[in-house]
Amino acid sequence: MSFRWQTKKPRRLGYVHGAVVFVLALCHPITSFAQETPGSAFHTVQKGDTLSEIAVRYALSVDQLRRINNLRTDLILEGQRLRLGTDFPPERYTVRTGDTLSEIAERFDVSVRSLRRLNGISGERIYSGQVLKLRQYSEHPEGAEIHVVKRGDTLWSMAHHYGLSVAEIQELNDLRGDTILPEMKLRIRRTVEDGTEVQQQFEYIVKSGDSLSQISQQFDVGLALLRQLNHLRDDRIYPDQRLQLRPSSVDEGIHVVRPEETLSSIALKYHVELSDLMELNGIGGSTIHVGQKLRLRAATTATHIVERGDALWEIARAYRVTVADLERLNDLTSERIYPGQELRLPAGDLEAVADYIVKEGDYLGRIARMHQMSVAELEAMNNLHSAVIYPGDKLKVRPLLQFGREGAETIWTSLTSSLGEIKEFRTGNGPYYQQRPKASLQQNTGYYEGPHGSPLQNYRQARKLWSTFERRVNRVGCLSNTLRGWHIVLDPGHGGLDPGAVVETLDGNGNKVYVVEDEYMYDIALRVYLLLRLHGAKVTLTLLSPNHLVRQSNPPTKTFVNEKNEVFNSHRFSRQNRWRNWPAGGRNGNLSCRVDIARKAFKGIRKTRRIFLSFHADIDPTAPEAPLVLYYERTDGRRQDAVSGRFAKSLLRSLGAGAYARGQSLAVLRDNPAYAKVVLEVRNLAYTDHAWALRFEELRHRDAEKIVRGILSYARRRT
Repeated sequence: MSFRWQTKKPRRLGYVHGAVVFVLALCHPITSFAQETPGSAFHTVQKGDTLSEIAVRYALSVDQLRRINNLRTDLILEGQRLRLGTDFPPERYTVRTGDTLSEIAERFDVSVRSLRRLNGISGERIYSGQVLKLRQYSEHPEGAEIHVVKRGDTLWSMAHHYGLSVAEIQELNDLRGDTILPEMKLRIRRTVEDGTEVQQQFEYIVKSGDSLSQISQQFDVGLALLRQLNHLRDDRIYPDQRLQLRPSSVDEGIHVVRPEETLSSIALKYHVELSDLMELNGIGGSTIHVGQKLRLRAATTATHIVERGDALWEIARAYRVTVADLERLNDLTSERIYPGQELRLPAGDLEAVADYIVKEGDYLGRIARMHQMSVAELEAMNNLHSAVIYPGDKLKVRPLLQFGREGAETIWTSLTSSLGEIKEFRTGNGPYYQQRPKASLQQNTGYYEGPHGSPLQNYRQARKLWSTFERRVNRVGCLSNTLRGWHIVLDPGHGGLDPGAVVETLDGNGNKVYVVEDEYMYDIALRVYLLLRLHGAKVTLTLLSPNHLVRQSNPPTKTFVNEKNEVFNSHRFSRQNRWRNWPAGGRNGNLSCRVDIARKAFKGIRKTRRIFLSFHADIDPTAPEAPLVLYYERTDGRRQDAVSGRFAKSLLRSLGAGAYARGQSLAVLRDNPAYAKVVLEVRNLAYTDHAWALRFEELRHRDAEKIVRGILSYARRRT
């Protein structure tokens, strides 16, 4: 979901003759088949198209498409022409991995020359996350654009045009509903990517007296990377030379297959031989799947090619070297690294190989993907002559960047083992306690299971489970006392009646599976909770589940089920035992309850030792394929939470290459009593690779460790 609290439609709950009846808001399935955002005003339905796929392709919702085209159902026919709700194309586009300038120009019906002129680009290179102007626009003298409403305009079409949410336009103009009239003047302000990847300079023209090392320091780019990007054999540069400062969108080491792409088109885009691409990825024919992850170049065991999300500290840990060693070997000026960057690893006793035991359901492609290897590299390392492997086989692999557990394997096992005092159900997507869902996995985007009982009953069950679990946590030791005296409130941003996004995606074999945002974010929040406790922090969750704690899926296709049973971690908000006591989302949701829980938790805690984190998964195809940290900034830009802004940006290096931060007006942050408070969009479910990653316990735990690492670094700097 594109995180706007106000735009999520809550699922309403009412009591009828003592029975709980759910009235579901329209569910918008998000598929992984189409993620483009072309600027045309119409789409002609092709064979195999679905309404949900078209919606994602054009950054719309299914509801919008229905409304614009007067559709009563999702049924569409081949050759049917669908209006996209706007007579004007968007004015900006956020570059994605693999994009080229000529592709973007063709997609939005503009010239390459115009794109270069508007964006100050001299050649063809662009980078992921870069925001490109597509057309010239005029600014209002006060810095806020004014849009004069034309006949046929809707808030939906304006939001799409300006890259905003409907709620942001409503808030900026004090609109209570969706009604607008011709000739109305509405204020529009685009979100500014402050302090993010987007604002960073991409090219630099050498001036007289410059040296490569000075440029490296000035732009926080390692010397080795500058040489790599600009094909320099040494450090000699000359005035007026144009230097590339970071990898472009086609310099990255991996590509996730998009709709209508072929192996030939991908090879052509990245300037690799088709035969090399097939060999690298163990592909025997021409068949590839949307969402499939392809490696684009090989790496020796002495080199690590940085992927989005890789952090220098976890690369060092995986290979059992120090961060200082990696910085020295690669002439880095800091821990900042970029997707596509090649990092040299120390020679000698380097542990560049680990053992992996094949599990039920494993295949070479998945194992290679998890260990950031190509299939060809995996086959060569193990002298394999076929793709046939069996459970129990031992394979040589690159060390995992994920699931390090900070050396706390014994402690972690004791925390997550069976709770003997409470009835337990061992399932493929559990364990569950006290009761389990009826379904064995999420069956489709609209499936849900209602709560077993009332809010008060679920609260009592949740507290019983949580109290038993906390007693066990209290008995374990600590890894450090770094966070002693800190109190951290963790807010699983959805739950109860509000599942957040329910996403249709693909597994590694091209089969459909379904990911429910709130279920996976709750799991990540619990992992963060456990790791923070191991470092001495007091931690409070805003929501609790009555029937599960940390879970895993075995196999990962056994996805977590959308259960509407989470409750606020507060007797006060449950004791009235009414339907409105369930957590809910949307513009008029009970977000204030989360803030009240934080206020109570922070009583007696030193102000500068209070942190609030709200966990979400973005679902915005116009945003970069990277973690996003949001801090509070008023919509008109006149007030910004500077403390939380600095905290947000301090997390970026721990979150890894490509992570970015920006301000946004969010109700859960506005009157929050925490000293540092942010919303974490841990993954972006508009991207198939992120929806794929969430299903794996190893990768969710990796996300949790990154967050905790960032908090630890922040705390150490403040003591």
